[in-house]
Amino acid sequence: MKAFKNYLQKIYEGLDHKNKLIIFFVIGFFLVGYSHLKPVPKDADTNRFQIDTIIPEGYVLIPIEVLNADSISAVIGSHGVADIYSTVQGEKAKRLFSRARIIKSPLNEASFAVLVKETKAYLLSQSKDPFFAAVQNPKARAYEQEIPRKQTSTIKIIYQN
Repeated sequence: MKAFKNYLQKIYEGLDHKNKLIIFFVIGFFLVGYSHLKPVPKDADTNRFQIDTIIPEGYVLIPIEVLNADSISAVIGSHGVADIYSTVQGEKAKRLFSRARIIKSPLNEASFAVLVKETKAYLLSQSKDPFFAAVQNPKARAYEQEIPRKQTSTIKIIYQN
C-alpha cells in the first residue's frame, strides 16, 4: 500500500498546475455523474399499480375502442366518468351506459376501459364498432331521464263572418 502511495505522489509532483486542475475537474465530473445515476429496478412491472386488484365484485373492466379517444384523453386524467354511446353506422347513436367509470391506459393514452356491471357487459361485447364517450362531471348526481310527455292536441275554432 505504501508503494502505491509513493507512486501516486511521484506522479502528482511531476504534474504542473494546469494538469492538476484538469485531473481535478475530470475526477469531479465522474463523481458527480456517477452520483446522479439511478439504479433501474429489475422487476419494474411488479412495482407498477395493477388496476385489476381493485375491481369491485360484480363488475368487469372492459377495454373499448373510443371514436373520440384523442379528445377524451385530452380532458380526463387517468380516469373519469362518461356516458358511452354505440356508433352503429346508419343508425342513431344509442346511449348504452350513463355515468360509467372510464379508465385511460397508462401505457397508451388512446386506449380506454370501462367499468360496468357484469350483467350489462354483453352490451359492449356485442358491438364491433367503436364507441363514443361523453365526459360527465364525476361529482354531479345522475339525472333522471325525462319521459317525453304526449302533446295534447289543441283544437282551434276559427269563426268567419
